[in-house]
Amino acid sequence: MLAVATSGGAASLSVGSSAQWFLVSMPSLNQFVRLVNETVRFVNERVASDPVPLLRELTQGVGLRLTETFGGTLRVGLQMAMGNVTTRTQGAWASGGTSHEVSVALDAGLVAFMAEVALVLVPDILSVSISAGWGSSRLGHRCVFPATLPTDWSLPFLPKAEDKTYTASGPVGTASVQVTFPLGRGASAGFEIGYRLAPPAVPRVGTVVLDLNADGLGDPVSFTGLWLGLAVRMEFDL
Repeated sequence: MLAVATSGGAASLSVGSSAQWFLVSMPSLNQFVRLVNETVRFVNERVASDPVPLLRELTQGVGLRLTETFGGTLRVGLQMAMGNVTTRTQGAWASGGTSHEVSVALDAGLVAFMAEVALVLVPDILSVSISAGWGSSRLGHRCVFPATLPTDWSLPFLPKAEDKTYTASGPVGTASVQVTFPLGRGASAGFEIGYRLAPPAVPRVGTVVLDLNADGLGDPVSFTGLWLGLAVRMEFDL
């Protein structure tokens, strides 16, 4: 990344990265997860084979943030952020001498590029930053689900079998506080807490919108939420 800026105080180049654990809220996708789990429970109770595990709701994920800023007390530069949250289940049901494969996976990801402004409150220790830019999100849906289960079963919900990746894009903004401790000349490490604002968007494949619940409304994906991170920063005097 190339950083461009003007700032007060002695100028330096700062390069940083952080590994993040973040929270998300995806109610439409989690409604789909609950519907699938109802069907999985229903069939698990009616077959003698090992039960198929339930899907975990999409509530948390992991990510990475890379920054490069230039300046003194006030720093300006660029940031790239990535995040991913997944849930999946796999197994098989045996019925009537036939094995029925089950595999359902949701894989949601975000990549964002932003301009960042940081204010150093305590040199090498405490800083705050805000950023704004554009992000691209994706939702991979991979589903293999038997369509030939006993016809006298009234299944609560039958997920659509497909292997598609839906995409969307939109504005992204963040605000964070970072606390680090010097490790040596120009190097420091610590932690950060931040909040990302990424308005919900309904991903598409061409003109087809994501609608796993089959309610005709579309299923928005959003990476808005808090994060906690472990950060490392290198400073180079200019």
